[in-house]
Order: sequence, then structure tokens, then C-alpha cells
Amino acid sequence: MFFLTSILLGNGNSSYPDALREAQTQVYVETIHQVIQQLKAGEIDGIRWRRVALVGFSIGGIVANSITDQYPLDLDTVLLHGISWDVTWLYPAFIYGVHAPAAQIDPERWGHLPLQYLTHPTPEARETACFYGSFDRNILAADFYYRDFDSLGAAITLTYHLVDAPEYRGPVFLGIGESKLYASIFSQPLELPANFHPYPDDNTFCGGPRCLGQAYEVYNRYPAASNHTVKVYANTGHLILYHHTGTQLMEDSLQFLRAHGF
Repeated sequence: MFFLTSILLGNGNSSYPDALREAQTQVYVETIHQVIQQLKAGEIDGIRWRRVALVGFSIGGIVANSITDQYPLDLDTVLLHGISWDVTWLYPAFIYGVHAPAAQIDPERWGHLPLQYLTHPTPEARETACFYGSFDRNILAADFYYRDFDSLGAAITLTYHLVDAPEYRGPVFLGIGESKLYASIFSQPLELPANFHPYPDDNTFCGGPRCLGQAYEVYNRYPAASNHTVKVYANTGHLILYHHTGTQLMEDSLQFLRAHGF
């Protein structure tokens, strides 16, 4: 088994193109699609990849969702971490996170960036957007220092890529955080299956009463998938891997891959 990690254009050590017209979701989709085609053709390191599984977190998960719609034969398996299809919550959460131009927040580090590259201005804003419940508070300072950017182009376009993938026929895994933060909204107990987690609350991608059952929307979005596996992690915010449940997410993801031939 081989692993290839990728960052999105405009993140990490990549170049920083136009943050409105180029660093946007469809460009991410096309870039990953081209990489997958090159892997299958043996054009990267001379190794021909027979099967490909894609793991995407946050905007990366949206990119993976969109690839399974636009290029359903690209992937044999897809794992979506930290996303939902609740677009009514996503933009309010993004605004509440108080994104601002990175170049203005820290000119010494990021003064070279175009103003359309955005990030959280304070540790408090970052915590609100990304953390909830059970995590080691000592991680907050490191996470804030090493945080990356979101482009304005991605922010504008990402919800258009939360889509149905009716032609994708491989297995799909979805993992998302959950809390009971909004349980008091409902005055009467709900009649739900024993294995149903009624109040997912991913801070950024899922929250409030309309998020009820959003994790299980994966069944509707992937009607032809050969398998649906849903994991909802208690007391966990958007940055799942920085919570105490992060190791469980990794174990569940690896078990899912093994179960489907990887």
C-alpha cells in the first residue's frame, strides 16, 4: 500500500495564486483529478496505482465529495472527515469564525499574501470554529500558530461542491464530531434507532437543529454506494484529530480501508 498526501492550492508551501479566481474549489477538484489520473498511469515515481482511496478533511472532504460526482470512476473508496451537507450552517459558522486577511493579522509572517487569503485573527475565534468538548487545551496555542489559510475563492464556491454522487459505486465513510449542545432545543424526546447519534455538532460544518441526522445524509447523497459507514464522535469539534477522539477516527478509517481491500 502506498500513501500520497496533498495540500490544496494556496495552502502550506504551495504557490499563492489569485485567491478569488484560481484558489477555489473547482480548481482543487481538477488538480486532484489530474493527480489521480497520473497515479493510475504510473507517471508519479514510476508506480502504477491499481486502486485509489481518497481521504479528505473539511474543504478536502468537499473536494472528495465533488470528485465522486464529477469523476465517479476516479476512486475505489472515499473517506469524508468533518463535513456535512448542511449549507444553512456552514456560512454562518464561517462568518462567526471571524476570518480576516492573513496579511493584516500578521504582516511579519504573511504580509506577502494577497488580501483574499483569510485566517482566524485570534485564538478565541479559532477555538470557536474548530474545537468543542473533549480535547487537551494545551493544543490550542500550537494549533493557532500553525494554522493555515482559506481563500476567498474557496469560501465562495465550496458549498456548490456539496453534492449528490449518484454514479459513484464504491464504499463511502463519513466521520464527524458530535455534542449534545443543541439537545435542549427539542422539547420532546425523539424516537430514534439505538445507534443513531441525534445531535452532531461539528462547529463549522454542522450545528443547530437543522443538523439533526446530517451525518446520515450520506445514504441519500451516495445512493449507489456499495457500503455506507458513518461514525459520529462524541464531544468533538471540527478539528477531529486534535480531540481525544482523533485516534479513534484514525483507527476507524484504517479498519474501513482494510475491510475494502486496502
